[in-house]
Amino acid sequence: MKRYLIPSGIIFFVLLSGYILMMPMSGAFVRYLAWTLTPAATASTGSVRTADASIHYISLGNGPAVLLLHGGLSNRLAWFSQIPWLVTAGRQVVLPDIRGHGDSGLGTNELNYRLLASDAIQVLDKLDIRRADVIGWSDGGNTALLLGRYSPERVKRIVAISANFSPTGLTSEALEETHTRSSGLEYWLKRWWTGAGKHLVELENRIKHMWRTFPVLQPVDLQEITTPTLVIIGDHDVISIAHARQMAKLLANGFLEIIPGGHSTPVTHSNQVNEAIAKFLGIPAPN
Repeated sequence: MKRYLIPSGIIFFVLLSGYILMMPMSGAFVRYLAWTLTPAATASTGSVRTADASIHYISLGNGPAVLLLHGGLSNRLAWFSQIPWLVTAGRQVVLPDIRGHGDSGLGTNELNYRLLASDAIQVLDKLDIRRADVIGWSDGGNTALLLGRYSPERVKRIVAISANFSPTGLTSEALEETHTRSSGLEYWLKRWWTGAGKHLVELENRIKHMWRTFPVLQPVDLQEITTPTLVIIGDHDVISIAHARQMAKLLANGFLEIIPGGHSTPVTHSNQVNEAIAKFLGIPAPN
């Protein structure tokens, strides 16, 4: 059978064009890949057994701990623009796989942010970390707020990126999306990206039910979160800016940062996100 090969020049042009179109995101990922080849990227791995699931995590670096909580239907690699910088800044970076993602089990309990916060506490306990800064994105941001509300003694500072304290904070388009199911290429990409594999349908059903029904923090709950909290929101996020403003205003020590971008700013607008985090945590900004 005759084989038709694509000229290498065309392949190079397509790859180069994609790289340019995705800058600076692609540049940050290349730098992350290069960093993983250095001794600083040496990680320890482990897991903790909860009542119904095993929660996997990795830990890198040394120093004051920072817990990075990724979003639903994502994975810990979403922090590729933050991990090398935080390790270089002298922090111990802890990255759990949230339930049903990566190497963590989904368990049998209904998904809610109190449960995810409990999982995070057990990871900190396993690593003998008494207090940590917590940076959470999307579901991870919601979980960070619950940590601040119910386990304040374990949290130094919170960065909540694209988080909401009620489903009413979602835009109408985002709420509509919670009733859809992945199909075609999107389905196969999510099977890989989440690490859920053949369990994606169950994970997606349970995650999107959580999005429709949780979190249910009341204004008084936010007022009782005294942990200094930076709220970061994209200017065309799936969380409304009005909701983010209300959150920051209700928090006892809340601060708001609006940056360009949508719901994936730690990836798509990492420079702005990292600068805001560095200023808030009082650590050197990335080079």
